[in-house]
Amino acid sequence: MPRTNKTHKTLYPAVVGLAALILVGGLIALKPYGTPLHWVIRGASLLGYLSVFLSIVSSAYMRELIRISGRPFIRVHHILSITGLILITLHPLAVAWEYANLRILLPTLDSWALFFQFGGQVVWPLIAVASLAAALRKAIGRNWRVAHYLNYVAFWLATVHAILIGTDFQSPVVKAISVVMSLATVAIFLQKRLRTRKSE
Repeated sequence: MPRTNKTHKTLYPAVVGLAALILVGGLIALKPYGTPLHWVIRGASLLGYLSVFLSIVSSAYMRELIRISGRPFIRVHHILSITGLILITLHPLAVAWEYANLRILLPTLDSWALFFQFGGQVVWPLIAVASLAAALRKAIGRNWRVAHYLNYVAFWLATVHAILIGTDFQSPVVKAISVVMSLATVAIFLQKRLRTRKSE
């Protein structure tokens, strides 16, 4: 591959990452109140949300991703997945630090309303299990995909959690975008399930 083409393809992930940082920075700047720790909480949640979404989308467009980035699909997908996992780990830890209460990390099971409102508490375990299943897919066999689908459940729960109490998701525009993103993952999930059934 000529150096020019390789350089251009290497720039794509950097441009996407920079665009995400600018977007998140802009959303936080629109509501600049709170402590620096609160900004970390908001930034980690937004960037983590975007990373998980891009990870899901990347799994549906393998060929296109390879052509654009010039890198093996699995490497890009794993980078997005690991980035998302780190950020959604940082988010609840920062919240627990801010409120000096580790109880925040535990699922709220008092009612369905509270469960969905604080649904972010179960997002990390779901993505962690899904990531572990992918890492151990050779040992687990074909069933690893079932556990890997937990990424979708986690994203849907994160969307509900964000819309209900997310600081940066109260704008009608941001809510609409998150709903569209969530519906897109539903379409991807159904597409992948149909493709898997045809191959069986």
